[in-house]
Amino acid sequence: MIRVFCATLVALLFFMSVSAQTQPASLPVAWAFVLFGEGTDGRPVPMVRSVEEGGTACPTLRDAGGVALATLSPRRRPAGGHFDQVMVCEALYPAGRSANVQFASRRVDLPAVSLGTPRRIVMLGDSGCEGAAGIWPQLCIGNGYAGIWPFGTMSSEGATDGPGLIIHLGDYNYRGTPHFIVFPTRATGYAHDLRVSVFDTGDLDDEDEAPRYPIGPGYWSQNMQGSPLPDKWSYWRDDFFIPSTRLLVAAPWLLSRGNHELCSRAGPGWFYLLDSASPLLGPGRSQSECPPQTPSNWIPGAWPPPPVLPFEGRSFPTAPHAPFRVRLGELDIIAIDSSDAGDAVLYALEHYIAVYRSVANLLAQSRNPTWLVTHRPVWGVVKKVKGSPAGDAPYGFINLTQQTAIATVFRDGLPGHVKGVFSGHMHRFQAVGFAGKRPPQLSVGTGGTDLARVIPEPRPLAPRQPVRVPDLDGPDGQVVGLSDFGALVVTPGEGGAWTGIFRGIDNQPLPT
Repeated sequence: MIRVFCATLVALLFFMSVSAQTQPASLPVAWAFVLFGEGTDGRPVPMVRSVEEGGTACPTLRDAGGVALATLSPRRRPAGGHFDQVMVCEALYPAGRSANVQFASRRVDLPAVSLGTPRRIVMLGDSGCEGAAGIWPQLCIGNGYAGIWPFGTMSSEGATDGPGLIIHLGDYNYRGTPHFIVFPTRATGYAHDLRVSVFDTGDLDDEDEAPRYPIGPGYWSQNMQGSPLPDKWSYWRDDFFIPSTRLLVAAPWLLSRGNHELCSRAGPGWFYLLDSASPLLGPGRSQSECPPQTPSNWIPGAWPPPPVLPFEGRSFPTAPHAPFRVRLGELDIIAIDSSDAGDAVLYALEHYIAVYRSVANLLAQSRNPTWLVTHRPVWGVVKKVKGSPAGDAPYGFINLTQQTAIATVFRDGLPGHVKGVFSGHMHRFQAVGFAGKRPPQLSVGTGGTDLARVIPEPRPLAPRQPVRVPDLDGPDGQVVGLSDFGALVVTPGEGGAWTGIFRGIDNQPLPT
């Protein structure tokens, strides 16, 4: 039995069936939450962020007694006007005491934030709703909280469970990030509309049978000039902020960037709304943003005719950011942006070698028990047609780019104080344990978007028992998979030990 299952596995969740109810007349238009970043001195920095639809001035942060602590400062909106109707502001947040954000129309109470080892950590990823588009449409209507797709129900009920930290493992916005878009002739100047695959370096856990590799010599972005579907506030509001209203204020957040938040997809909103980069982190730090998504010499309505492609022969403007570390008591968490790491083909390898060299430097600075948190799993088992080859086995492996980068940087494997790798991306739960020194890998892409089937196929008479997978990037793995909505709540222990339970519908623990 692999060690990740020797203890009781992790979590929390509580889901109800999706019900088609009418949206209430007064959903919130203002939100506030606390998120962590890493300061220039290496210390964790809690920040409060406010998000107000129709806001014209930043709100005030007050303590529990009503004393003003700060007026929040505005963040820079993405260019293009698609976020002009929402105002995002931020300020440093006090550790050790609760506070509130006072908008003109409502007050949002926020939790006390501890910089010690969290008692309970809730993890979930891939929480958005697919909507009507795509091969596998998903019903997204509800009453704004319960009765919405599973993320809304989880958020409503999970807020009362007392987490000390919430980690979102990436992919927040699905309805606004389709795989294909059609540019009209007025944008291009071409004789016919142009259908293109939006750039992504692998999104290989969907239920369609054919793998998608929209990697080529050119770079097609939803956010190019003339796009019929640029990233915009309404998609973020409906896919993330409305359903997470109650969970947002339950605990501070550590937020990972997923491939749906690439600059070719929902990147502008990611950097404005959720990314932790901020001048609040100290000297030399600033807010990040997507580079221009249209080549400077492409004139609206007069694009260069095919076969010329956007950014051909040039670096693609995806803007992955450097890893950062949040040190909470005896636990270090290193967040790694894997949004641009090719799943089953080597892509941006030199960049990710540099990323994992930075991770190595962070690991060398501290021997604290450490978790790696990254959207794309380093070691994941997928359909045979979706992953890198696995011999005659009926499955394939991801993530090839990160595996190769780690092997290049860590010749003897990850250091022993790395106690776990946590990710989303695969729309199911998958836990992989290894013999030897390699840490367990847990993927929790079960936060609400439509689920995928379990790979490898579980044993018919023991579906929750580990399945041996030979040569999973070297050593054999033992894999447990579940196609159930749920979340993982991890309880850190002494010396890097951790325990937990994955729970699904009716709060039932699923794997043992």
